[in-house]
Amino acid sequence: MRKIILGTIIVAVFASLANGQDASASARKATEANLKEFVDAFNKGDAAAVAAIYATDARLLPPNAAMVEGRANIQTFWGGVIGAGAKLVSLTAIDVNVSGNHAIETGKYVSTAPATGGGTTTDEGKYVVVWRREGRDWKIIRDIWNSNKPQQ
Repeated sequence: MRKIILGTIIVAVFASLANGQDASASARKATEANLKEFVDAFNKGDAAAVAAIYATDARLLPPNAAMVEGRANIQTFWGGVIGAGAKLVSLTAIDVNVSGNHAIETGKYVSTAPATGGGTTTDEGKYVVVWRREGRDWKIIRDIWNSNKPQQ
C-alpha cells in the first residue's frame, strides 16, 4: 500500500511540474506574440493598438517621468512617443516566469529616435513587464524600462 501511495505522490508531483512547464511555454509563446504585435503597431504609428496590449488598469513606469495609469493614458503616452518619431527596432524576451495567472518577463530593447541636429540616435536598454492572464489573453499590467546609456 505504501508503494502505491508513494507512486501516486511521485506521479502527481511530476504531472504538476509538467503542467507548470506547459503553462510557462504557453505564456512565453503568448507574450512573444504580443511583443511582435507591440513592435508592429508601434512602428505603424498605431498607439491604440499598442495600448490594447495593456490591461485597463495597467501602470506604465517610464524612465525620468511620472507613472502613467490606465489604458487611455498609456495610449496618450505612446502616441506622444510615436509622434516624436521614435521607432522600435526590437523587443527581445530573455525569460518569462509564470505563477498562476501572472507572468514576469525580463528582456531587452533597441529603439531609434530623431537626433537633435538631424539623423537618428539608437538606444539599447532593458525592461521588466508583468503580464496578467485575462481569459485567453495576456495583458500587460506593469511596464518599466531604462536605457543602458549613462545619464548625461
